[in-house]
Amino acid sequence: MSVNFTSFDEGDVDGYLDYQSSTRSATLGITLKDHSFSFYAEDRPFKGYLVIITESPPDFVKWRLWLNNFSLTKEFKPNLTYPLEDRRELHFHIFDVTHLIAKGKNELTVNYNGARPLTVRLTNVTMVMKSVGFLTKYSLKGGLLQVRPGEVIYLTSMGKNCIIMKNNSRGRIKLFNGKNSEDILELGPDCEEIDAEGESLKIANHSTDHRAITQLLLHYTYKSQTPILDFDVVPLISGDTLSLKVVNTGDVDIEKVTVNVMINGVTIGFKTIERVSKGGEAQCTLPLPKKKGSLFIRSVGIRAGLRKIVDKELNREAT
Repeated sequence: MSVNFTSFDEGDVDGYLDYQSSTRSATLGITLKDHSFSFYAEDRPFKGYLVIITESPPDFVKWRLWLNNFSLTKEFKPNLTYPLEDRRELHFHIFDVTHLIAKGKNELTVNYNGARPLTVRLTNVTMVMKSVGFLTKYSLKGGLLQVRPGEVIYLTSMGKNCIIMKNNSRGRIKLFNGKNSEDILELGPDCEEIDAEGESLKIANHSTDHRAITQLLLHYTYKSQTPILDFDVVPLISGDTLSLKVVNTGDVDIEKVTVNVMINGVTIGFKTIERVSKGGEAQCTLPLPKKKGSLFIRSVGIRAGLRKIVDKELNREAT
């Protein structure tokens, strides 16, 4: 087992951790020049990291990164580089992009004009968000930890984990979470993002092919105290109008509530209610078609990384 793993951030925050990844490989070169990755931010982050993992020949590589139309870098300077088979190298790039992430949709573009192939294996954005009512302790680690067939590794866990792994060919691993539970996973050359819970984690390479080496690239572990997100929806039909009253019964403000209304399984209306304060109420109305049937209302309340779903069902007679 070869180990070259490092922590690039750890600590406590009155908030939560938000990570989003693209594990789809893209090989750039003569035919494909660009690779894009979009992600969403609930708000401006307290901290924001961009991690890109690439494979390429050990020769000079020239690329350019754009985040929200800002040129992040023109030079290919990995933080960590590891030799692979077939005269290729695995590169680990990390950028602090805290001040470049905007609220809402963000877009990263990798531009490469070289002839030699450059494969983008992973694009990951991790944001440390501040939010009232949340408390999170976290540790973010990355690099390359290789596990050969028959080997086992143990990972320190705070309770919740995000693990990103791949295999240099085709292989099998067993993931143990310390609670008499195990998962058998098939891995290939594309990255896999695995969310796992448990007091301790054990990863065993069960591949029969001696060439099937499992590569651990990222390990995020964290524990969070979260507030109670709860609300009720009171529907009222009056003629051809549906009135909805949303009552916040939880510990914190609700950032938004999306309402989807269906009759006999067909959507006939959609509404978004912005911010319902703690202990407060909000109302909205939707028009209804003149037909009878089963009226189903699904409301989704959102606060930071929390989701709460409230379903209501009514039987409406035609008027």
